[in-house]
Amino acid sequence: MRRIVFLFLLLGGWSQIVSGQIRFAGCGEVIKNNYYGETLYAIQDQANTKPFGRIVFTPEEGGHPWRFSWSYNGIPQPVSDSDTVELEVALLGDGVYAFQAERDGVVSRSAPVFHVFFDYVPEFSIHLTDLFNCKAVSIAEITDFQIPVYRYGNYQPFEGDKSHVYYLVSDKSVPREFPNYEYAFKPKEEAIAVDEHDMTVTVTITDKFGFPWISKPEKYVSVIPKAEAEPELLNTVDIVGEVGEQMGQAPLEVFFHNNSVNADSYEWLLFKDTTDMEMYMPYLADSLLDGQIRTQEEFSYVYEHTGRYKVLLIAVNEQGNKCQDTTKAHYVNVIESMVDVPNVFTPNGDGKNDVFMARALSVEDFHGVVLNRWGRKIYEWSDPGGGWDGKINGKYANPGTYYYIITARGREKNNPPRYVKKGAFMLIR
Repeated sequence: MRRIVFLFLLLGGWSQIVSGQIRFAGCGEVIKNNYYGETLYAIQDQANTKPFGRIVFTPEEGGHPWRFSWSYNGIPQPVSDSDTVELEVALLGDGVYAFQAERDGVVSRSAPVFHVFFDYVPEFSIHLTDLFNCKAVSIAEITDFQIPVYRYGNYQPFEGDKSHVYYLVSDKSVPREFPNYEYAFKPKEEAIAVDEHDMTVTVTITDKFGFPWISKPEKYVSVIPKAEAEPELLNTVDIVGEVGEQMGQAPLEVFFHNNSVNADSYEWLLFKDTTDMEMYMPYLADSLLDGQIRTQEEFSYVYEHTGRYKVLLIAVNEQGNKCQDTTKAHYVNVIESMVDVPNVFTPNGDGKNDVFMARALSVEDFHGVVLNRWGRKIYEWSDPGGGWDGKINGKYANPGTYYYIITARGREKNNPPRYVKKGAFMLIR
């Protein structure tokens, strides 16, 4: 509880000031105001349950116990045990309170007066507008907010120390000033940024006494889509020295996963190889594979040729303004063809280099032949992933020198290379 120091002037034959502490116990937040030389304590009453709490007055002068008396709205109130070091009384509600204290001939002949006001604001609401806006919604109005006015003597209103009222939207950190509190709040200029998440919006209004009041929550259900795509390469390769993006060899099958939220329809843009893209293409279809936009939620596609292909996904929410979002660019890398043949292999069953095979990427029309030293064919294969296991008619071949002829054609779209590889290799056991 905040401690508020209040000074009492005791008049009489002695010109002394008796100081003391005024404390409010069991109350809400308390704010002290001064109005035309009078003191007013405003107490925030969240539940409209006044009167509640207590006033505790403790003189700071030491010595013998004090004799107290007090009044409420000019009516003297009983003190159960007045010969004490402090006075504690129950708050009786809004009104004027006065205290007197006496000790060792020092008497407060004029009672220090202060006012107590229970500040209560009834429940109020906000209303959102532009609910289908793709960037921000607005507060259409704040209704039913009633700033209390304490009637200070002769029905003169006490309007608090603040010259303006402030409100704070739940997603903001800086409050806005709103001076015309007597009228309906219509802060239409207060835009609230929205994204793919639902949210609860509240407005906190600080009244003229300095107390915050929070509106009933208003639920915003998002119509903002968030596009998220995840291409999955179903046959990838590891290339020494290449870092970063995944790569695959043609024919490369890619499954396009869709992880978008708040979307009802989709547009997949699978662009041509970047080397085929002209500087300016007047129509989007000219830039797309097969000249079409794909509208499936998820699908797979086989890239037949090498290249670097850009992919975008547009996610659309079909409600209202049909808000949409586009993913960042993804790239599918289909590597260029290559054929590399080793010069040694060791078919000893240790699981390492047990098969003589070419490293062939993005090729077709593959054919491989193994010859012995006399030029006789001892093995052939047409699968780029296959090779010779070092056996002839099921029996282990002798160690020594053998020869190969490998032919293949690359899968490049333009001028695909033809490979003819001939050479010798060693079989070591």
